[in-house]
Amino acid sequence: MATPPEPTPEQERVPGPADDHGRGYRAVLANPRYRRLWSVELVANLGEALASIALPLFAYDLTGSAALLSLVFVVQTVPRVVLAPLAGVLADRMDRTRLMIAADLGRAAAVLVLPFATQIWQVATLAAIVAVGNTVFRPAEQAAVPSVVPRSQLVSALSLSQVSSSLIRVVGPGIGAGIVGLAGPSPAFAIQGGCFLLSAALLRNLALPLPAADALPAGGAVAAIGREIREGLAVVVQNPVVRGTASVEALWQFVSAIFGVAMVVYVGRDEFGLGDNDGSVYALLMGTFAAGTAIGALLAGRVERRIGRTRLMAIGYLAPLMLIPAGVLPPLAVVFLALLVLGFTDAWAVIAMQAFLAESVPDRLRGRVYASWNAVLTLAATVWFAVVGWLVTVAGAPATIVAAGVVVGAGGPLLLFYSGALAAMRRHVPLEAGAGS
Repeated sequence: MATPPEPTPEQERVPGPADDHGRGYRAVLANPRYRRLWSVELVANLGEALASIALPLFAYDLTGSAALLSLVFVVQTVPRVVLAPLAGVLADRMDRTRLMIAADLGRAAAVLVLPFATQIWQVATLAAIVAVGNTVFRPAEQAAVPSVVPRSQLVSALSLSQVSSSLIRVVGPGIGAGIVGLAGPSPAFAIQGGCFLLSAALLRNLALPLPAADALPAGGAVAAIGREIREGLAVVVQNPVVRGTASVEALWQFVSAIFGVAMVVYVGRDEFGLGDNDGSVYALLMGTFAAGTAIGALLAGRVERRIGRTRLMAIGYLAPLMLIPAGVLPPLAVVFLALLVLGFTDAWAVIAMQAFLAESVPDRLRGRVYASWNAVLTLAATVWFAVVGWLVTVAGAPATIVAAGVVVGAGGPLLLFYSGALAAMRRHVPLEAGAGS
């Protein structure tokens, strides 16, 4: 790939939303295809928000073991690593709408069976089936959004998606905790299954641009698919923006594992004296983090225009340092505040990172690159869930949370620098959002 020319000052200021965020959001929502995709995100995120509370509590109640709870998450990630490259090829060669519908139907079937599981291996197997659906759905959805909005509206579209998903993660955990507290996890899983079915219904008849891919050779389809998988992986390795953001997000999975395992154990400690209310407090903590991401996403466009997208992302990747105070078992109010600030700045990192990623990859490669990028993150998550399960067992939840804060908060910005991503972002000349090459 040829080295891009140095950007002019006008190019360096990447176009974002309108100065008034409401006008920016109204403009992107006027696009009917994006509006439909956004609606799909809403209902799917609601189901996942409910399950994010129900699944760990269900599995932990079933086993009483942090290690076995980690095992559920590890098993759930394996198919996402193995199948992600193939899912990316499918997203670049098939009708993305049909792919997402098939994934929704498969996920709904598995989720609706989950409440009937009585052993941890059954929970892990069904969670893995849902993960397969996520693996197929996610790259198709990620590749679809830049193909239906112009580059000038890309940050608005990503910001709106982040705000709405964050708001759902505020409401969803609270609803999930209330449902689990009153009636157990079964109704929460039933609602999640219904959300996947509604997502499939919303996708019906949605016409998305077909990927710009050449036909596979009749006699060598398998070999050609292998080449395309390698092509997507090569972009992740060779493109500094993709490589850098993948590296930092892989490290960030340490924090995700903390939320899924260590925080469940943390709020159950005798020092807090929560008793049977620990599940509700856990849900509120996750809701507080989501509230922070919603607030941060609302302000991201304005802050980006003042300090630039690169600095916006760098600040966000320092945010895990806010986890360090949890190690001294402060009052829960301090933990709530730390998660609020963590969510606030994490939203900046996510929006900036996703915009750089979308603008650095042509449409014909997006499915494969997103899938390979997600596979890297999922593989990292597999490792981190195993590490967190072990650390919580040998060192305790508070020490594990502190370790995540130090490693991720300090390591993220360093990875951006040493991967060459920061330098590439400073001279970044974005591709057209819908470009085919």
